[in-house]
Amino acid sequence: MPPHDTPQAKKGTASASYYNAFTLCYYDFHVLGHNMTYIWRCPTRQHQLPLFQAHFWQQPKHDDGQGEKIPMERKGRIWEQLDIGAGTGYFVAEALQHCLHNMDSEAVPRNPMRITLMDINMSSLSKARKRVEGILNRTDRKDLVGVATMHHDVLDLNMPRDKGLRGYDVVTMFNLLHCLRTITPQDKKKAFQFAARALKDDGALVGCTILPGREYQGTGLAGVRARYTLWLYNRVYKVFGNEGDTQEEFEKGLKAHFQEVKVSVVGSMMLFVARRPKRLGMRT
Repeated sequence: MPPHDTPQAKKGTASASYYNAFTLCYYDFHVLGHNMTYIWRCPTRQHQLPLFQAHFWQQPKHDDGQGEKIPMERKGRIWEQLDIGAGTGYFVAEALQHCLHNMDSEAVPRNPMRITLMDINMSSLSKARKRVEGILNRTDRKDLVGVATMHHDVLDLNMPRDKGLRGYDVVTMFNLLHCLRTITPQDKKKAFQFAARALKDDGALVGCTILPGREYQGTGLAGVRARYTLWLYNRVYKVFGNEGDTQEEFEKGLKAHFQEVKVSVVGSMMLFVARRPKRLGMRT
């Protein structure tokens, strides 16, 4: 995921411009391939992608297990998916391609879907949208899927009402939190509040982030590689901002805004699913 700074952090740093049209060309291979496998010990295709796919464009379920009936409240309703930190569009593109490939064999037809790609980096938004639209242009089912973009800061809670306040079935934020260069780690909890505001009452937030603690870095050479990479990305390239991140603080933040929270750790990666956003004290 490209770097995502608050306005205060952008000025005078390389983070806002590090991911551009050139660096995004090798992002999938280097970051999602090599780094996730050998540095963070959480291979993308084994852990992150299956989690993303499990919460992408879900089918309407049978109402009583009898036949192929779709509950009336779901019938014809557009599935709304918001992907925050679009990056190269890898996760959306892979999940979409998987759904389209298997659609003919599904007993229950899918409702139409609208995908909204959100990022603060315009290069990412452009690349991600082109990638997703490229897949749709190669299928005869592109009328089922709409693609939109939102240039917005996840730490800015003033989401325009016409952009989907309480309108999304699922919000995803994969490899986003460790790229937020905020003043304090606690500020990152605003991302969970943003997601809760964007979701429908029965919606879910799904995501993952890299944890910096030594207990997650492995032993021997694996630990050395992880610590060096964290130093390099936080202090030199300044594309990470996760030196103070902890699993405990993230879990507290999730539980403050969601009624159901599940967290697991694979290697240095924390994966999470949070359901049923809390509405107490939220503006409507």
